[in-house]
Amino acid sequence: MLLVCSTIAAVAAAATPGEAPSVTVQSTSDSQAKARAQALLSEGTTAYGRGDYASALDKFTAAYRIFPSPKLWFNIGQANRDLGRPVEAVEAFDRFLTEADDAPPETLTEARRSAAELKTKLGQLKVTCPTDGAEITVDGKQVGSAPLGNMVWTTPGRHQVAAQLEGFSPAIEDVVAVAGQAITIDLDPRPIDLRAANQPPDAALVGGAAAEPEEKPLYQRAWFWIAVGAAVGAGAAVAVILANRGGGGGASNIPDTTLGAQRTF
Repeated sequence: MLLVCSTIAAVAAAATPGEAPSVTVQSTSDSQAKARAQALLSEGTTAYGRGDYASALDKFTAAYRIFPSPKLWFNIGQANRDLGRPVEAVEAFDRFLTEADDAPPETLTEARRSAAELKTKLGQLKVTCPTDGAEITVDGKQVGSAPLGNMVWTTPGRHQVAAQLEGFSPAIEDVVAVAGQAITIDLDPRPIDLRAANQPPDAALVGGAAAEPEEKPLYQRAWFWIAVGAAVGAGAAVAVILANRGGGGGASNIPDTTLGAQRTF
């Protein structure tokens, strides 16, 4: 049994004596959306009746996009069920039962029966993740974000469950789901170390990258003194002039100095 959503007409409110009647008028765009969704629903119902469940699902889904009536989830659930997509069917039936509480009683009963029957053939995954906001996926399909409050329905067999968030290394687990059983998976993404690979472990981080080491003055560099020692050992008269970094064009008030004098750079 398929549920057909009827178009809601404009309703004229009753007026008290002496007052002009108040009429609620639907916007043109809203009326057009409902009319188009209704046409797609009718096309989907026809396709479902002849056993073309794939076309029916396309029509029902398109109708929901145009006019998201929760009652359409029943139709979407039935099409998915008959296409052999039990997980998607259960999700649709559950949404219908949660959101379309004003649906006809016989349709609600049918949705409960179909969902209950499908759930006996599925397994459940309880995914825990301490990293709030991490995207949780099952076989690459997003099922929510951490913390994930709902159990995830899945077909029996092997599945890959992952949690990923920018700035963290993905946490991935392979699990084997069993019909009628619930499995708990603990995923714990780790922050990525953004320090450059050639930096020592204790290198300071600035803005997520290793800070450049402070440049040493010339006289504090080992190669400088090695070169000087070699020159002195050879008997050369070495005069080393250290330039003032702050000076520009030789206008410094600090005189040039020879090797051995200490000078502020």
